[in-house]
Formats: sequence, structure tokens, C-alpha cells
Amino acid sequence: MPILVAVTLVIVGVAGVIWWLGRDAGDDGDAPAAADDTAEVSEDDGSDEQPAVDDAEQSEEAPATSDAADASDVPDASDTPDTSASPTSTTAAVTTTVPATTTTITTVPPENPGRFGPPSLSNESTVSTVGLDEVNFGMTVAAAQEAAGTVLVPAGPIGACYHVVPHDAPEGIVFLVHSGTIERVDVNSGPIMSRSGVGVGSPESMVTDLFGDQIEREVRVDGTVDLVYVPRDAGDQNYRVVFNVSEGAVRAFKSGRLPMVMLDTGCETSQ
Repeated sequence: MPILVAVTLVIVGVAGVIWWLGRDAGDDGDAPAAADDTAEVSEDDGSDEQPAVDDAEQSEEAPATSDAADASDVPDASDTPDTSASPTSTTAAVTTTVPATTTTITTVPPENPGRFGPPSLSNESTVSTVGLDEVNFGMTVAAAQEAAGTVLVPAGPIGACYHVVPHDAPEGIVFLVHSGTIERVDVNSGPIMSRSGVGVGSPESMVTDLFGDQIEREVRVDGTVDLVYVPRDAGDQNYRVVFNVSEGAVRAFKSGRLPMVMLDTGCETSQ
């Protein structure tokens, strides 16, 4: 009898375990179905997907809008300022240009221009190794004014060395005064010529043909050339005539006594 009761209890316990295991398996099998139903509901509900599509479209369009804005901010090549012509565009080496003669000068008309007249300088006046017409190198300013028949107007402060321009005379004439005497004349423009017929604008070949081996050629730092006429006469050895040539033609010339005639402005020895 006790054995029968024990067997009965074992059978009941095993049956209970089998029932419990079968219940868990049923519950596990229903879970995927529930998940499938949830997925179906999500697929059928179009309202849930529409915002997602809109968000995707907006996210795709946003970069395009940003790119367009960025592109408009990028300067076109034509908008880029040209800095090649800037004054400091050029960092190239600067070559000092040395003037061929004295610089162009503006003077104030004298109060009594006719007191030395009549004027003797004209378009037919000529430059020689010793001066311009009757105005000879070595004359005092007072004697030179009498010879020119006109006032020599200072072109700057009067000192040990300065320049004067004849008031009533052809254009382009500038005299150099050094230590109280006329030492040089520069012809920068106008009709005045040398006694041999060379003037501003004359061809370089004319100078070399006229004076041959009496010409000494000197290249200047500005690229122009000085053709220096050296007299043969013993009494003229202290004089020179210098023709400054550019692009095959005379652009200015000067005559005077050494050393002032060979200087740029003529007043360097006084500085």
C-alpha cells in the first residue's frame, strides 16, 4: 500500500511538470505572432511612414541649399582684385634714373626784365665748347646778363651753386652758376643747337659722324648713353660737350667746364 501511494504521487508530479512545460512552450510560440501583428500594423499605417519620407527629403535638400549658399559666397575669378598693378606690385629691383641734364625749372618773372636789353639770345643761337653765343663760361652773373641782354632768373635758392634761366630767350636753356661764375649751359628742349648743327632730336649717328674719334661713349645707369666730345685744342682741354642719347636720338645736351659739365646737376661738388 505505501508503494502504491508513492507511485501515484510520482505519476501526478510528472504530469504536473509536463503540463507546466507545455504551457511555457505555448506562450513562447505566441510571441512571434504578436510581433508579426505589430509589424503588419506598422506597414498598413501610412501615416507613420509619411513623416519619415518628408524628413528624408528635407535632409537631402538641406545640403543642396547650403551648397548653393556656399557657392554664392565664393568669389569668381573675375571678382578677385588684381594686385599685380599695385605700387608695391613690383618688388623688382629699382633702377635709379639719373637725369641727363638739369631738371625742368619754373621761375618767377623778374620785376624789371628789360633792364639789360635788347635780348641777344634767339632761336639761331648756338652752343660751343666755351659758351652760348656771347655768354661764355667763367663770366660773372652780372656780365652774363649783359651779354644775354636779359635777366638770369634764379631757379632756386642762391648759394655756392645754383641754376638760372634767361628770362627773354628760347625755351630749354639753363645756366649753371658755381662760385659766382657761369660754368655750364644745359639745353633740354627747344631750337638751340650746337655750332655743328646738333640739337635735341638729332640722330645719334649725326654726332658720331661729325666728331669721330673725339667722342667718348659712356653708358648711364638709366640706360641712356652720353656721347662726350673731347676738344683737341690745348686751350680747350678743360671743356666738354655732352650729348645724351636715348633710342638713337639726342634728348638733351650740355656744354661747360670740368668738373661741373660731367656731373648730373652740376652742383654735387657743393653738397
